Formats: sequence, structure tokens, C-alpha cells
Amino acid sequence: MATPYIVIGCPTTGGGQVITGNSSFLIEGIPIACVGDKATCPKHQTVATIIAGDPNMQVMGKAAARVSDALSCGCKLLPKQNLAVRG
Repeated sequence: MATPYIVIGCPTTGGGQVITGNSSFLIEGIPIACVGDKATCPKHQTVATIIAGDPNMQVMGKAAARVSDALSCGCKLLPKQNLAVRG
């Protein structure tokens, strides 16, 4: 099954959203998020770091984040779009 990639603005299970990404790779004009990028987390009252990604999809040497990949606070990434997927 295909898993969508994450971009700036995608929500998280903690009620936050992704706030940083890599502008060298855009999906519908929005920067893709990778390991090391940040997301707000109201649930844990922090700015969390994306700690998991697709090892087969590297952007500037960093794994691209996918739906359900983890944040440093323990929350997961959720989809905003379904155009760019890896099957």
C-alpha cells in the first residue's frame, strides 16, 4: 500500500502541524518534510523533531517523512495530501 509523504502544514496526532521542510523538493508547491524537520505539539507543549523517514527516499541526504512516521515527542505524522506516494 502506498504511503503519502509529509509536507509543511501536515497535522500530527498531538494536534500540531509540521512547520519546517526542504524547499528543494516540493509537493504541490509545498516543501517536503524530512528527518530533522520540526512540528508543533500542543499535546506535549513542545516543538518536536521528525525522527523517522523513508530510507529509500532521500532529500539532500535526509530521509523523507511519511504518514505515521514518528516525532521525538512520541506523536505521529498525519496526511494532508495524497499525491506523492511510495508504494
